[in-house]
Amino acid sequence: MNIKRAKEEIKDTIEAYLLKDQWGEYAIPAIRQRPVLLMGPPGVGKTQIMEQIARECGVGLVSYTITHHTRQSAVGLPFIEKKTYGGRAYSVTEYTMSEIVASIYEK
Repeated sequence: MNIKRAKEEIKDTIEAYLLKDQWGEYAIPAIRQRPVLLMGPPGVGKTQIMEQIARECGVGLVSYTITHHTRQSAVGLPFIEKKTYGGRAYSVTEYTMSEIVASIYEK
């Protein structure tokens, strides 16, 4: 897939996630929406593409690089913390990618 096609696919996904019905409810409920993850070698423009799409769609962007963590932290070490979001309790690993994602919900 070329960069232009990838950008179109990602933008279409975001627009589908933002689409609301006549009652103001998301057409695809938030519980069914999934993060957009890009994988590829360094320097090919993954972050640049996502920054452009976020601007064009008027949404926030959380950019995270998995290489900032050791294998142990990526699988949930050093420990798991209990946190509450939207009235529901969740297990969240501290000092890992899930902690970063969890911090978004706190905001």
